[in-house]
Formats: sequence, structure tokens, C-alpha cells
Amino acid sequence: MSTAAVSKKRHALRLPAGSVRAIHVLGIVGLVCAIILIPGKNTIPPYLIYLLFIMLGHYFASHGVTIATRDEVAPSPLFLPGGTVRVLIMLALGGCIGCKMYDSAPALYEQFENSLKELKDQPFLPLAILGGFFLGVIVRSVVGRDNPSAAWQDIEAWFSLMALIGLAIAAMIHLVIQPSTEVTLMIPTWDACLGGVVAFYFGERS
Repeated sequence: MSTAAVSKKRHALRLPAGSVRAIHVLGIVGLVCAIILIPGKNTIPPYLIYLLFIMLGHYFASHGVTIATRDEVAPSPLFLPGGTVRVLIMLALGGCIGCKMYDSAPALYEQFENSLKELKDQPFLPLAILGGFFLGVIVRSVVGRDNPSAAWQDIEAWFSLMALIGLAIAAMIHLVIQPSTEVTLMIPTWDACLGGVVAFYFGERS
């Protein structure tokens, strides 16, 4: 009888499968919730809206494919109990929207309407973000799904996490600096590039 040990599959940054994606999703959800709850006429930046839908669709669909389910032996993302990240996402989004509606439903509707108007002002942004995602899918097909090198996984993860930090900085500019100045700060190119990098990572992990 063979007793050869089966090598464990290594994932990005030596974390369980889906951990880096969980950090991204929780970060984007946190930014969106903060913008919704902060008083004032703050709109949700278009790049956050596009990334939110891409990430939610990808993350929930990945369980049982590239992310372990609760019934599998492999640890869940971030070593948390199975389903924790998904529950946090639903509680955060549902809770912040519910609180905003309870506090001022008209303000929430106005915020959503103004956010949709901003989407129309940046028609090329979805091309950058969706382009990044599908480029990641193509690279994944070339590199291979089953056994990419550890160095490649880590480099991808670090670049995407740095892009996430950049998007958080852009959101702070949108929330803090822009309301305090009469000059409108337009940084769609910055948003598009960073959003494309994050979307690339999700496409490459699909």
C-alpha cells in the first residue's frame, strides 16, 4: 500500500483559497456602506458600483468551484467558519440600506439617482473594468487553473491589494476632500486603472 504524501495545494499568500478575494469584497462592500451611511449628498462612485456587482457575482458563484464549501476539509477564506464572509456581506449591505431608509428614505433614493447619473458621465469606465476582468480570464486560460506558480499567485495578489488601497484613497478623496473644495476633482483615469487591476484579479481567479 502506498504511503506517499499528497502535497497540499498552495494558494496566494499561503492563505486559504478565496481569502484575497474575500478581502477585496469586504473592502468594497465596506466603502459602499460607508458612503451610503455618511450624512450629506455623497454619491457612490461609478467604479465602486461596477466592482461591487462583479465581485458579488463572482464570489458567490465561486463557492464549490475555486473556493471550498463548508462541507469540505479545506479551510474557508481567511480561516473563518464556512459562510461567514457571505453572511457579513449580506448583513452589511442589508443593514446599511435598511438604516438609511429608516433615517431618510428620500435621501437614499436621491443618492441612488445621483449615483446612476454619474454612471452616464463615465461611459468608458465599464470598458476598463470589464476589460480587466476578461483579460484575467484569458491569462488564467494560458497560465492554467490547477497549478500556477507560487510567485505568480503572490505577485497577482499583492498588486490587486495595492490597487484596492488606491481605490480606498480615491473614495476618501471623493468623500472628504471634494466636499470641502469648490473645485470638482475628476479622477476617472485613476479609478479606471485601479478598478481594472482589481477586476483582472477576479477574472484570473475565475
